[in-house]
Amino acid sequence: MAERPNDGLIFDYHKALEGKKVAFVPITMGFDLTQGWMAAVERDAERLGYELTIRDPNWNVDAGAQAIEQLINEKPDVLIVHNNDMQAYAKLIRRAMDAGINVIQMNLKTPVNSDAFVGGDWYDVGVKTAQEAARMCGKGTSGKVAVVQGPVTAPPNQLGVAGVEDALSEYPDIEIVSNQAADWDASKARSIASTILKQHGDLCAFIGLWDNMDVGIAAAIREAGLTEQVKLISTGGGNQQFGCTNLESGAFASYVKVDTRDQANQLAETIQILLQTRPEPGSQPFGLYTENKILTPDTVGPASCWTLDGIKAGD
Repeated sequence: MAERPNDGLIFDYHKALEGKKVAFVPITMGFDLTQGWMAAVERDAERLGYELTIRDPNWNVDAGAQAIEQLINEKPDVLIVHNNDMQAYAKLIRRAMDAGINVIQMNLKTPVNSDAFVGGDWYDVGVKTAQEAARMCGKGTSGKVAVVQGPVTAPPNQLGVAGVEDALSEYPDIEIVSNQAADWDASKARSIASTILKQHGDLCAFIGLWDNMDVGIAAAIREAGLTEQVKLISTGGGNQQFGCTNLESGAFASYVKVDTRDQANQLAETIQILLQTRPEPGSQPFGLYTENKILTPDTVGPASCWTLDGIKAGD
């Protein structure tokens, strides 16, 4: 074949990416969000010739910190950190940047700015779930709402609950009768919701902060025979199984989608940008915040949610 013509960037583009090293420390690879993000990154790594390393601490924060420390010594070109605690990895992120590594914080941000943040606007998620609860629990209802949180130290939880409380302060007829932490655990959420339903037989709605956990709330509502009375407003990444299927079945009355499919593509693009521009770590921080979209049983459609195979195929 004839030699490919140079458009001024294409050769530099491939040279900047080929052979580079990218590392990811997730909370765990055992759920839909991290699998969706990595499907897009793995697709790019194969296509563009960079190396991807994943160190999975499987929910253990100490193991995650140890993995980050090891990677700092190994010096990948880009380190992606996914932290379930606002403060746990903050010092390590600074250390990584001081060591010359460009750092991306994925979906769950510490107070420290790294080179990039790709993820949800969790305060706005909380605001939107609260507004949906207010819409459904107005006149003719008890106005009683229960909030089921994740871990109190998790970024989407701290910011999301603040958004819920601030938004509901604008609706004096809505009362939060319970606000408990289920730690992202569906079984714990089910138990908490069951108890709340016994204590408040006229409850109007639950606000949950993650679909993987909220399926436990849906089960408690169903078991209590209150599906028609008690609404569940959930949020999540838009996975077909956890998001759209529950909307279509009526288990979720409303769903604030923080689209994992969009985030996966944004993460892959952010890696490409950092590998080409190689900014001094921490010198030019930027954020890509996911657009939050509200889905209901009336608006959900065939393309509303994603599957892992679809992301792998670039759909």
